[in-house]
Amino acid sequence: MKIFVHFFTIFLLTLTITSCQKELHFDSVITSNGQAVGTLKSSSGNCLPNLVLGSYIKDSVLKPSAIIEVTADITSIGTYQIKSDTVAGFYFTGTGTVTRTGENIIQLSAAGTPSSGGTKIFTIKFGTSICKIIVFVDVTAPPNAAYTFTNCAGTIFGPGVYIAGNTVDATHTVTLNVHVITPGPYTINVPAVNGVSFSGTGTFTTATNTQVTLTASGAPTVASPPTYTYTVTSGTSSCAFSITVANPPNIDYVPQTNFSNWSSMLVGGTAADTTYIQVSTNSKTFGTNSYKIFEIKNMGTPTDSVFNRKNGGLYYQYIDGNLGVLTNPINKEYLVLDSNAAINATWTANFGPNVAMGFPLSNIRVDAQILAKGETQTIASTTYNNVIRVKYTYTATVIGLGDIPVAEEQRWFARGIGVIRSSIINLINPATIVTETIRTQVF
Repeated sequence: MKIFVHFFTIFLLTLTITSCQKELHFDSVITSNGQAVGTLKSSSGNCLPNLVLGSYIKDSVLKPSAIIEVTADITSIGTYQIKSDTVAGFYFTGTGTVTRTGENIIQLSAAGTPSSGGTKIFTIKFGTSICKIIVFVDVTAPPNAAYTFTNCAGTIFGPGVYIAGNTVDATHTVTLNVHVITPGPYTINVPAVNGVSFSGTGTFTTATNTQVTLTASGAPTVASPPTYTYTVTSGTSSCAFSITVANPPNIDYVPQTNFSNWSSMLVGGTAADTTYIQVSTNSKTFGTNSYKIFEIKNMGTPTDSVFNRKNGGLYYQYIDGNLGVLTNPINKEYLVLDSNAAINATWTANFGPNVAMGFPLSNIRVDAQILAKGETQTIASTTYNNVIRVKYTYTATVIGLGDIPVAEEQRWFARGIGVIRSSIINLINPATIVTETIRTQVF
Protein backbone atom coordinates (compact mmCIF):
# COMPACT_ATOMS: atom_id res chain seq x y z
CA MET A 1 0.00 0.00 0.00
CA LYS A 2 2.84 2.45 0.87
CA ILE A 3 4.43 1.97 -2.56
CA PHE A 4 1.07 2.53 -4.28
CA VAL A 5 0.47 5.82 -2.40
CA HIS A 6 4.05 6.95 -3.22
CA PHE A 7 3.65 6.56 -6.99
CA PHE A 8 0.05 7.88 -6.95
CA THR A 9 1.29 11.08 -5.24
CA ILE A 10 4.05 11.55 -7.82
CA PHE A 11 1.52 10.98 -10.62
CA LEU A 12 -0.79 13.74 -9.30
CA LEU A 13 2.09 16.16 -8.75
CA THR A 14 3.39 15.54 -12.27
CA LEU A 15 0.01 16.39 -13.75
CA THR A 16 -0.20 19.56 -11.66
CA ILE A 17 3.32 20.73 -12.48
CA THR A 18 2.98 20.00 -16.19
CA SER A 19 -0.27 21.91 -16.47
CA CYS A 20 1.25 24.88 -14.65
CA GLN A 21 4.38 24.91 -16.81
CA LYS A 22 2.36 25.18 -20.02
CA GLU A 23 1.29 28.66 -18.94
CA LEU A 24 4.86 30.02 -18.74
CA HIS A 25 6.05 32.00 -21.77
CA PHE A 26 9.35 33.71 -22.49
CA ASP A 27 9.93 36.04 -25.39
CA SER A 28 13.59 36.97 -24.98
CA VAL A 29 16.30 35.56 -27.24
CA ILE A 30 19.64 34.39 -25.87
CA THR A 31 22.92 34.83 -27.68
CA SER A 32 25.44 32.09 -27.02
CA ASN A 33 28.83 33.77 -26.43
CA GLY A 34 30.31 30.27 -26.44
CA GLN A 35 27.51 28.89 -24.28
CA ALA A 36 24.98 26.32 -25.42
CA VAL A 37 21.53 27.65 -26.29
CA GLY A 38 18.41 25.51 -26.06
CA THR A 39 15.34 24.61 -24.06
CA LEU A 40 14.10 21.93 -21.67
CA LYS A 41 10.70 21.99 -23.39
CA SER A 42 9.12 20.65 -26.53
CA SER A 43 7.54 22.83 -29.19
CA SER A 44 4.17 22.27 -27.51
CA GLY A 45 5.48 23.76 -24.26
CA ASN A 46 5.72 20.51 -22.28
CA CYS A 47 8.89 19.61 -20.38
CA LEU A 48 11.00 17.08 -22.28
CA PRO A 49 11.58 13.65 -20.61
CA ASN A 50 13.66 13.44 -17.44
CA LEU A 51 14.81 10.55 -15.28
CA VAL A 52 15.72 10.35 -11.58
CA LEU A 53 18.44 7.78 -10.77
CA GLY A 54 19.97 6.56 -7.52
CA SER A 55 18.67 6.42 -3.96
CA TYR A 56 17.82 9.36 -1.70
CA ILE A 57 17.74 8.70 2.04
CA LYS A 58 17.12 11.13 4.88
CA ASP A 59 20.29 12.14 6.76
CA SER A 60 22.51 10.12 4.36
CA VAL A 61 25.12 11.82 2.19
CA LEU A 62 24.15 11.37 -1.44
CA LYS A 63 26.26 8.97 -3.51
CA PRO A 64 27.68 9.58 -7.01
CA SER A 65 24.91 7.36 -8.39
CA ALA A 66 22.30 9.97 -7.34
CA ILE A 67 21.71 11.89 -10.57
CA ILE A 68 18.92 13.20 -12.72
CA GLU A 69 18.93 13.16 -16.50
CA VAL A 70 17.20 16.04 -18.29
CA THR A 71 16.56 16.32 -22.01
CA ALA A 72 17.53 19.60 -23.66
CA ASP A 73 16.73 20.60 -27.23
CA ILE A 74 19.94 22.38 -28.29
CA THR A 75 19.84 25.04 -30.99
CA SER A 76 23.42 26.30 -30.55
CA ILE A 77 26.28 24.14 -29.28
CA GLY A 78 28.69 25.22 -26.54
CA THR A 79 29.27 24.96 -22.82
CA TYR A 80 26.58 24.79 -20.18
CA GLN A 81 26.19 25.10 -16.43
CA ILE A 82 22.89 24.00 -14.94
CA LYS A 83 22.01 24.07 -11.23
CA SER A 84 18.74 23.43 -9.48
CA ASP A 85 17.48 25.19 -6.39
CA THR A 86 18.26 23.65 -3.00
CA VAL A 87 15.45 21.67 -1.39
CA ALA A 88 15.70 19.91 2.01
CA GLY A 89 19.48 20.24 2.09
CA PHE A 90 20.42 18.98 -1.38
CA TYR A 91 20.52 20.14 -4.99
CA PHE A 92 21.59 19.08 -8.50
CA THR A 93 24.27 20.58 -10.73
CA GLY A 94 26.01 19.83 -14.00
CA THR A 95 28.57 21.43 -16.31
CA GLY A 96 29.95 20.38 -19.66
CA THR A 97 29.85 20.91 -23.40
CA VAL A 98 27.29 19.85 -26.00
CA THR A 99 28.71 19.26 -29.46
CA ARG A 100 25.58 18.65 -31.51
CA THR A 101 22.22 20.33 -31.93
CA GLY A 102 18.91 18.63 -31.31
CA GLU A 103 17.88 16.69 -28.23
CA ASN A 104 20.73 15.94 -25.81
CA ILE A 105 20.57 14.12 -22.48
CA ILE A 106 22.36 16.10 -19.77
CA GLN A 107 23.26 14.58 -16.41
CA LEU A 108 23.04 16.60 -13.20
CA SER A 109 24.74 15.18 -10.11
CA ALA A 110 23.20 15.44 -6.67
CA ALA A 111 25.08 17.11 -3.82
CA GLY A 112 24.30 17.49 -0.13
CA THR A 113 22.36 15.47 2.45
CA PRO A 114 18.56 15.24 2.46
CA SER A 115 17.27 16.67 5.75
CA SER A 116 13.76 15.24 5.54
CA GLY A 117 11.85 12.47 3.84
CA GLY A 118 9.03 12.58 1.36
CA THR A 119 8.44 14.13 -2.05
CA LYS A 120 10.74 17.01 -3.05
CA ILE A 121 10.16 19.27 -6.05
CA PHE A 122 13.20 20.82 -7.76
CA THR A 123 13.26 23.70 -10.22
CA ILE A 124 15.62 23.29 -13.18
CA LYS A 125 16.39 26.25 -15.43
CA PHE A 126 18.14 26.21 -18.79
CA GLY A 127 18.16 29.39 -20.83
CA THR A 128 14.64 30.80 -20.50
CA SER A 129 13.01 27.39 -19.91
CA ILE A 130 11.96 26.14 -16.47
CA CYS A 131 10.93 22.60 -15.51
CA LYS A 132 10.09 20.88 -12.24
CA ILE A 133 11.46 17.47 -11.28
CA ILE A 134 10.16 15.28 -8.46
CA VAL A 135 12.54 13.33 -6.20
CA PHE A 136 11.33 11.04 -3.42
CA VAL A 137 13.46 10.81 -0.26
CA ASP A 138 13.15 7.67 1.87
CA VAL A 139 13.09 8.14 5.64
CA THR A 140 15.09 4.95 6.21
CA ALA A 141 17.34 3.00 3.91
CA PRO A 142 15.60 0.06 2.23
CA PRO A 143 17.10 -3.40 2.84
CA ASN A 144 19.91 -4.44 0.53
CA ALA A 145 19.10 -6.51 -2.53
CA ALA A 146 19.60 -10.25 -2.60
CA TYR A 147 20.94 -11.63 -5.88
CA THR A 148 23.14 -14.30 -7.47
CA PHE A 149 25.51 -14.21 -10.43
CA THR A 150 24.58 -16.22 -13.51
CA ASN A 151 26.14 -17.07 -16.88
CA CYS A 152 29.63 -15.81 -16.06
CA ALA A 153 30.74 -16.79 -19.57
CA GLY A 154 28.42 -14.07 -20.86
CA THR A 155 30.30 -11.25 -19.12
CA ILE A 156 30.50 -8.18 -21.37
CA PHE A 157 33.61 -5.99 -21.39
CA GLY A 158 33.57 -2.27 -22.14
CA PRO A 159 35.61 -0.86 -25.04
CA GLY A 160 38.43 0.46 -22.85
CA VAL A 161 41.89 -1.02 -23.43
CA TYR A 162 43.96 -1.68 -20.31
CA ILE A 163 47.48 -0.30 -20.74
CA ALA A 164 50.25 -0.63 -18.16
CA GLY A 165 50.79 2.68 -16.36
CA ASN A 166 47.70 4.38 -17.84
CA THR A 167 44.81 5.35 -15.57
CA VAL A 168 41.53 3.72 -16.56
CA ASP A 169 38.38 5.72 -17.34
CA ALA A 170 34.64 5.29 -17.80
CA THR A 171 35.15 3.02 -20.84
CA HIS A 172 36.77 0.33 -18.68
CA THR A 173 33.76 -1.64 -17.49
CA VAL A 174 32.49 -5.20 -17.04
CA THR A 175 28.79 -6.07 -17.24
CA LEU A 176 27.74 -9.16 -15.28
CA ASN A 177 24.55 -11.20 -15.45
CA VAL A 178 22.60 -11.45 -12.19
CA HIS A 179 19.38 -12.99 -10.92
CA VAL A 180 17.64 -10.64 -8.47
CA ILE A 181 15.88 -12.49 -5.65
CA THR A 182 14.93 -9.49 -3.51
CA PRO A 183 14.89 -5.96 -5.01
CA GLY A 184 16.79 -3.19 -3.27
CA PRO A 185 20.04 -1.24 -3.33
CA TYR A 186 23.35 -2.96 -4.00
CA THR A 187 27.04 -2.07 -3.67
CA ILE A 188 29.65 -4.27 -5.31
CA ASN A 189 33.36 -3.78 -4.67
CA VAL A 190 35.97 -6.03 -6.28
CA PRO A 191 39.46 -5.82 -4.65
CA ALA A 192 42.34 -4.49 -6.72
CA VAL A 193 44.46 -6.85 -8.78
CA ASN A 194 47.55 -5.46 -10.51
CA GLY A 195 46.51 -1.92 -9.53
CA VAL A 196 42.93 -2.04 -10.87
CA SER A 197 39.71 -2.53 -8.90
CA PHE A 198 36.04 -2.61 -9.95
CA SER A 199 32.92 -1.27 -8.26
CA GLY A 200 29.29 -0.47 -8.89
CA THR A 201 26.25 0.79 -6.97
CA GLY A 202 22.60 1.06 -7.79
CA THR A 203 19.17 -0.33 -7.05
CA PHE A 204 17.41 -3.42 -8.38
CA THR A 205 13.74 -2.49 -8.69
CA THR A 206 12.27 -5.90 -9.53
CA ALA A 207 12.99 -9.59 -8.94
CA THR A 208 14.19 -10.69 -12.36
CA ASN A 209 17.20 -11.60 -14.47
CA THR A 210 19.16 -8.45 -15.28
CA GLN A 211 22.67 -7.07 -15.63
CA VAL A 212 24.94 -4.95 -13.46
CA THR A 213 27.86 -2.86 -14.72
CA LEU A 214 31.04 -2.38 -12.69
CA THR A 215 33.49 0.40 -13.52
CA ALA A 216 37.26 0.07 -13.14
CA SER A 217 39.47 2.46 -11.20
CA GLY A 218 43.22 2.76 -10.77
CA ALA A 219 46.03 2.06 -13.25
CA PRO A 220 47.42 -1.34 -14.31
CA THR A 221 50.90 -1.84 -12.91
CA VAL A 222 52.33 -4.58 -15.12
CA ALA A 223 51.47 -5.69 -18.65
CA SER A 224 50.32 -9.21 -19.49
CA PRO A 225 51.11 -12.03 -19.59
CA PRO A 226 49.52 -13.35 -17.54
CA THR A 227 45.90 -12.25 -17.71
CA TYR A 228 44.63 -10.85 -14.42
CA THR A 229 41.62 -12.55 -12.83
CA TYR A 230 38.99 -10.94 -10.59
CA THR A 231 36.39 -12.73 -8.49
CA VAL A 232 33.13 -11.05 -7.46
CA THR A 233 30.87 -12.65 -4.85
CA SER A 234 27.35 -12.31 -3.48
CA GLY A 235 26.62 -14.68 -0.63
CA THR A 236 27.48 -18.16 -1.86
CA SER A 237 27.39 -17.04 -5.50
CA SER A 238 30.52 -15.92 -7.32
CA CYS A 239 31.75 -15.05 -10.79
CA ALA A 240 35.26 -14.65 -12.19
CA PHE A 241 36.43 -12.57 -15.13
CA SER A 242 39.86 -11.77 -16.55
CA ILE A 243 41.46 -8.79 -18.27
CA THR A 244 44.57 -8.47 -20.41
CA VAL A 245 46.92 -5.53 -19.91
CA ALA A 246 48.86 -4.21 -22.90
CA ASN A 247 52.19 -2.46 -22.93
CA PRO A 248 51.94 1.31 -23.50
CA PRO A 249 52.35 2.28 -27.15
CA ASN A 250 55.87 3.29 -28.07
CA ILE A 251 56.04 7.00 -28.92
CA ASP A 252 59.81 7.28 -29.32
CA TYR A 253 61.33 8.54 -32.55
CA VAL A 254 64.20 6.10 -32.02
CA PRO A 255 62.55 3.17 -30.15
CA GLN A 256 64.95 1.37 -27.86
CA THR A 257 62.78 -1.42 -26.44
CA ASN A 258 64.25 -4.91 -26.36
CA PHE A 259 63.75 -7.01 -29.52
CA SER A 260 62.35 -4.11 -31.59
CA ASN A 261 63.62 -4.66 -35.13
CA TRP A 262 63.61 -3.14 -38.60
CA SER A 263 64.46 -4.14 -42.16
CA SER A 264 65.58 -1.50 -44.66
CA MET A 265 66.42 -1.85 -48.32
CA LEU A 266 68.49 0.10 -50.80
CA VAL A 267 66.14 1.86 -53.22
CA GLY A 268 66.79 0.41 -56.65
CA GLY A 269 68.70 -2.51 -55.14
CA THR A 270 67.96 -6.21 -54.77
CA ALA A 271 67.00 -8.42 -51.84
CA ALA A 272 70.70 -8.76 -51.09
CA ASP A 273 70.74 -5.03 -50.30
CA THR A 274 68.56 -5.47 -47.21
CA THR A 275 69.76 -4.56 -43.72
CA TYR A 276 68.23 -6.08 -40.57
CA ILE A 277 68.62 -4.26 -37.23
CA GLN A 278 67.47 -5.50 -33.82
CA VAL A 279 67.66 -3.91 -30.37
CA SER A 280 69.64 -6.19 -28.09
CA THR A 281 68.62 -6.99 -24.53
CA ASN A 282 72.11 -5.86 -23.55
CA SER A 283 73.45 -2.35 -23.05
CA LYS A 284 76.91 -0.83 -23.16
CA THR A 285 78.32 1.98 -21.02
CA PHE A 286 80.54 4.74 -22.37
CA GLY A 287 81.63 7.24 -19.74
CA THR A 288 78.66 7.83 -17.45
CA ASN A 289 75.97 6.97 -19.99
CA SER A 290 74.34 3.66 -20.87
CA TYR A 291 73.45 2.94 -24.50
CA LYS A 292 71.17 0.36 -26.06
CA ILE A 293 72.93 -1.87 -28.56
CA PHE A 294 71.38 -1.92 -32.04
CA GLU A 295 72.73 -5.07 -33.69
CA ILE A 296 73.07 -5.11 -37.47
CA LYS A 297 72.54 -8.72 -38.52
CA ASN A 298 73.15 -10.82 -41.59
CA MET A 299 71.17 -14.08 -41.62
CA GLY A 300 70.75 -13.80 -37.84
CA THR A 301 74.45 -13.20 -37.14
CA PRO A 302 75.47 -9.75 -35.77
CA THR A 303 77.95 -8.06 -38.11
CA ASP A 304 78.07 -4.55 -36.60
CA SER A 305 76.54 -2.46 -33.82
CA VAL A 306 75.20 1.02 -33.28
CA PHE A 307 74.80 2.53 -29.80
CA ASN A 308 71.80 4.75 -28.99
CA ARG A 309 70.36 6.40 -25.90
CA LYS A 310 67.57 8.85 -25.21
CA ASN A 311 66.98 11.52 -22.60
CA GLY A 312 63.40 12.75 -22.81
CA GLY A 313 62.97 14.00 -26.36
CA LEU A 314 66.75 13.99 -27.03
CA TYR A 315 68.24 11.06 -28.97
CA TYR A 316 71.98 10.43 -28.99
CA GLN A 317 74.28 8.05 -30.86
CA TYR A 318 77.77 7.08 -29.71
CA ILE A 319 80.58 6.67 -32.26
CA ASP A 320 83.22 4.34 -30.86
CA GLY A 321 85.24 3.69 -34.01
CA ASN A 322 87.12 5.39 -36.82
CA LEU A 323 84.32 5.16 -39.41
CA GLY A 324 86.67 3.13 -41.61
CA VAL A 325 88.57 6.16 -42.94
CA LEU A 326 90.01 7.94 -39.90
CA THR A 327 93.35 7.30 -38.27
CA ASN A 328 92.00 7.78 -34.75
CA PRO A 329 88.68 6.61 -33.28
CA ILE A 330 86.16 9.32 -32.42
CA ASN A 331 84.80 7.85 -29.16
CA LYS A 332 82.14 10.50 -28.69
CA GLU A 333 78.36 10.84 -28.82
CA TYR A 334 76.38 13.33 -30.87
CA LEU A 335 72.78 14.52 -30.82
CA VAL A 336 70.87 12.75 -33.59
CA LEU A 337 67.45 14.32 -32.92
CA ASP A 338 65.82 16.86 -30.64
CA SER A 339 62.15 15.93 -31.06
CA ASN A 340 61.06 18.93 -28.96
CA ALA A 341 62.75 21.51 -31.18
CA ALA A 342 60.82 23.57 -33.73
CA ILE A 343 61.15 23.59 -37.49
CA ASN A 344 64.43 25.19 -38.65
CA ALA A 345 66.10 24.55 -35.26
CA THR A 346 69.80 23.72 -35.62
CA TRP A 347 72.57 22.16 -33.56
CA THR A 348 76.20 21.23 -34.17
CA ALA A 349 78.43 18.36 -33.09
CA ASN A 350 82.22 18.82 -33.21
CA PHE A 351 84.43 15.72 -33.14
CA GLY A 352 87.81 17.50 -33.02
CA PRO A 353 91.04 16.88 -34.97
CA ASN A 354 91.85 13.67 -36.83
CA VAL A 355 93.54 12.33 -39.94
CA ALA A 356 91.63 11.02 -42.96
CA MET A 357 93.52 9.11 -45.68
CA GLY A 358 96.67 11.07 -44.88
CA PHE A 359 94.98 14.48 -44.72
CA PRO A 360 95.30 16.19 -41.34
CA LEU A 361 91.98 17.55 -40.12
CA SER A 362 91.58 20.23 -37.49
CA ASN A 363 87.95 19.30 -36.96
CA ILE A 364 85.11 17.08 -38.12
CA ARG A 365 81.70 18.68 -37.78
CA VAL A 366 78.05 17.67 -38.16
CA ASP A 367 75.50 20.47 -38.59
CA ALA A 368 71.88 19.38 -38.11
CA GLN A 369 68.66 21.19 -38.98
CA ILE A 370 65.00 20.20 -38.56
CA LEU A 371 63.32 20.60 -41.94
CA ALA A 372 59.79 19.44 -41.08
CA LYS A 373 57.65 18.18 -38.19
CA GLY A 374 54.29 16.43 -38.03
CA GLU A 375 54.52 15.24 -41.61
CA THR A 376 52.62 12.33 -43.11
CA GLN A 377 54.88 10.26 -45.34
CA THR A 378 54.29 7.15 -47.44
CA ILE A 379 57.44 5.04 -47.56
CA ALA A 380 57.58 1.66 -49.32
CA SER A 381 53.73 1.63 -49.55
CA THR A 382 53.31 2.27 -45.80
CA THR A 383 51.90 5.57 -44.53
CA TYR A 384 53.43 7.06 -41.38
CA ASN A 385 52.18 9.99 -39.31
CA ASN A 386 54.06 12.37 -37.00
CA VAL A 387 57.25 12.32 -39.04
CA ILE A 388 60.23 14.60 -38.30
CA ARG A 389 62.69 15.27 -41.14
CA VAL A 390 66.27 16.26 -40.29
CA LYS A 391 69.14 17.33 -42.54
CA TYR A 392 72.76 16.64 -41.56
CA THR A 393 75.73 18.33 -43.24
CA TYR A 394 79.10 16.58 -42.70
CA THR A 395 82.09 18.91 -42.92
CA ALA A 396 85.81 18.24 -42.62
CA THR A 397 88.16 21.13 -41.83
CA VAL A 398 91.38 20.31 -43.70
CA ILE A 399 94.47 22.10 -42.50
CA GLY A 400 95.52 24.52 -45.21
CA LEU A 401 92.28 24.13 -47.19
CA GLY A 402 89.56 25.10 -44.73
CA ASP A 403 86.04 23.68 -44.47
CA ILE A 404 85.13 21.05 -47.05
CA PRO A 405 81.55 19.77 -47.10
CA VAL A 406 81.87 16.02 -47.49
CA ALA A 407 78.28 14.74 -47.49
CA GLU A 408 74.70 15.75 -46.86
CA GLU A 409 72.06 13.43 -45.42
CA GLN A 410 68.35 13.58 -44.67
CA ARG A 411 66.61 11.21 -42.27
CA TRP A 412 62.88 10.75 -41.75
CA PHE A 413 61.97 9.79 -38.14
CA ALA A 414 58.44 8.41 -37.55
CA ARG A 415 57.09 8.49 -34.00
CA GLY A 416 56.85 5.02 -32.53
CA ILE A 417 58.74 3.54 -35.50
CA GLY A 418 62.20 5.05 -35.97
CA VAL A 419 64.06 5.99 -39.14
CA ILE A 420 61.89 5.17 -42.16
CA ARG A 421 64.04 6.74 -44.88
CA SER A 422 67.59 7.95 -45.32
CA SER A 423 69.07 9.84 -48.27
CA ILE A 424 72.83 10.48 -48.38
CA ILE A 425 74.54 12.65 -51.00
CA ASN A 426 78.31 12.29 -51.48
CA LEU A 427 79.48 15.84 -52.21
CA ILE A 428 83.05 14.83 -53.13
CA ASN A 429 82.15 12.28 -55.80
CA PRO A 430 78.50 13.16 -56.45
CA ALA A 431 76.26 10.18 -55.81
CA THR A 432 73.10 9.56 -53.81
CA ILE A 433 72.23 6.52 -51.70
CA VAL A 434 68.63 6.12 -50.52
CA THR A 435 67.42 3.43 -48.15
CA GLU A 436 63.83 2.87 -47.00
CA THR A 437 62.37 0.86 -44.17
CA ILE A 438 60.31 -2.02 -45.57
CA ARG A 439 59.31 -3.75 -42.31
CA THR A 440 59.08 -2.82 -38.63
CA GLN A 441 58.29 -4.56 -35.36
CA VAL A 442 58.40 -2.23 -32.38
CA PHE A 443 57.63 -3.32 -28.82
